[in-house]
Amino acid sequence: MLTSNIELEKCLGILCYVSSTEGIGGSIRGSVEDFKVFEDSEIPLNPRGSHIVLVIEKRNVTTDYVIRHISKTLGIDKRLIGFAGIKDSRAVVVQKFSIPFEDKIDVEKLNVEGKVRIIEAYPSLRKIRLGMLRGNNFQIILRNCNFRRDLIENILGELDGFGCPNYFGYQRFGTRRYNTHLIGYHLLREDYDSFVEELVYKVYSSESSLAKEARMCASEGYLRDAYNMMPRSLWIERKVLGLMLKNFSIQKIVRLLGKSLLKFYVNAYQSYLFNLMLSERIRRGLPLNRCVDGDFVKAGEPAFPLLGYKSKFPRGEVGEIVKSVVEKENFELTRFKNKKLGLKVKGSLRKLRLNFKDLRYAGNDNIVCFNFWLEKGCYATALLREFCKNEFFV
Repeated sequence: MLTSNIELEKCLGILCYVSSTEGIGGSIRGSVEDFKVFEDSEIPLNPRGSHIVLVIEKRNVTTDYVIRHISKTLGIDKRLIGFAGIKDSRAVVVQKFSIPFEDKIDVEKLNVEGKVRIIEAYPSLRKIRLGMLRGNNFQIILRNCNFRRDLIENILGELDGFGCPNYFGYQRFGTRRYNTHLIGYHLLREDYDSFVEELVYKVYSSESSLAKEARMCASEGYLRDAYNMMPRSLWIERKVLGLMLKNFSIQKIVRLLGKSLLKFYVNAYQSYLFNLMLSERIRRGLPLNRCVDGDFVKAGEPAFPLLGYKSKFPRGEVGEIVKSVVEKENFELTRFKNKKLGLKVKGSLRKLRLNFKDLRYAGNDNIVCFNFWLEKGCYATALLREFCKNEFFV
C-alpha cells in the first residue's frame, strides 16, 4: 500500500494505491485518439422491432451532445432517445443509442464530420435503458512513461492478490472543474449561497480564460456581462445567471434546475464518501477481493454502501470505517431526503474491487498501449493510476 501525494486525488477522496511497486509514470489523453472506448452491450436485431438502434462513433463530444444532436436533427423528444451509459467526452467512443422507429428516418444526416459517425443502424424490440450493458473495452495509450515490463507485471501480481480499488474516477467529479461533489455537499446542507458560489463564481485554473472572466464578472455583480460571456457549453451556469437576472430567489433557482441535475450532484457526493471509505479500508490493509467479518455483499463480492437516507452500517471493523467517514464529514444521512427539493436518495451498494480482464499491453521506451475490459460502472483511470502513480490524467 502506498499513499497518494497528488493533490487532486486527495480532494476526491482517492488517497491510496493498493500496489507498492513504483509506477511507470506517463500521461494519457495527449490526443483524443489515445483514449478509445467500445461499449460491450448486446441489443439484438429484430426486424419487427419498434425502435432503431444506432451504433455511433463519437469523437471529443459528450454523450449529452449526441443525444441533443439526434433530438434536434430528427425532431425527436430527448426523453425518447435511449442509451446504456454516459461515456467519456475526451475520447473516441463507440456506443449504442435507440430512437423510436419511423420508416423515413435518414440516419446518415446525423453524421457530423469529426464528431459523430453512424456505423450501423438496425431495428430492435425496445428502447435502450441505462445499465443495459456488460461493460466496456478500452484501448489507452500512455505516453512519456518509463516502460518497464517488470514493474507492470509486479503491479498486476499485487492487484491480483489484493484486488484493484473500485474508486470513482476523476471524470465522476467533472472535467475541468472537479467539484460536483462539493456542489452536492452544499446542496444537501441547504447552503444555497455556497452552492451558487461553487457552481457559478469560483474560478478553477484548468478552465478557459473566457470562463474565468465570466465567473469573475458574476462574482463582482456584473450578471448580464457574465451571462453574455459564459461559454454556451456551460449551460448550467448560464441557466443560473439567467434566473438571477430575473431576480428569482436562490432557493427558487436551485429548484428550477430540476431534480435530475440536483440528484447528479448528490450522487457525486455519495461517490466522494465511497472513495473515502475505500481509501480507509486499503489503509487498514483489509482486502478488496474477499469478504471480512461484517462486510455487505453484492454479486458475491464485498461492497460498501453508497450512502443514502435508508443506508445501514456494516458490522465490525468495516462498520467502523463507514461510521468514521460519516462522523468526520459531520453529516447526517437524513439529509439525503429533502422534501423541499423533491430529493429522495435511498442509497445502494458498490463493489470494492474493480473487475477487469483480458489486460494486454505492448510498448517501447516511453510509450505503452493498454487494452482491457472493465465491468460497467468502473473507471479506467482507477486501474491506470496503479501503474502510473503520478499526475497522468492530462
